[in-house]
Amino acid sequence: MTQHSPRHKAAIAINVLILLAILAFIFGHSTADQAASSAESMQLLSLLSGLFQGLTEHILRKLAHFCEFAALGFFTAHLSRVCRKLSVHTVFHSLLFGLLCALTDESIQLLNDRSAQVTDVWIDFSGVCCGILFFLLLLVIHRLWRKHGIT
Repeated sequence: MTQHSPRHKAAIAINVLILLAILAFIFGHSTADQAASSAESMQLLSLLSGLFQGLTEHILRKLAHFCEFAALGFFTAHLSRVCRKLSVHTVFHSLLFGLLCALTDESIQLLNDRSAQVTDVWIDFSGVCCGILFFLLLLVIHRLWRKHGIT
């Protein structure tokens, strides 16, 4: 059994807390009823509509889901890297975790008289995939910089 330094344990704990906060945010928004969810979206839409012409509530909702799940994917991959060496196996587990969270998110919405959409699961899972890919890209860039002595 490997002993981890206090710094390593702290990195794991912080990452787990970030993941729990992201999940609380995602699932917390899924527990809102249709009226509350729509009101929140419309408030954000009015704030952003000046910056992005053509932005609709539908697009904003889909984009929000994508971004929430991209953050989930990023920090899931980061936790895998902090806990152990990143491999195809750990990336697969990160993908599976993200898919299960997307399915759970849509299932929670059914409990609040909101619809659950298969397309939303795909959007959420796409966000997870992009978050993981973004983390892997940053990891590759970091390794290349270190290899070539760039700080």
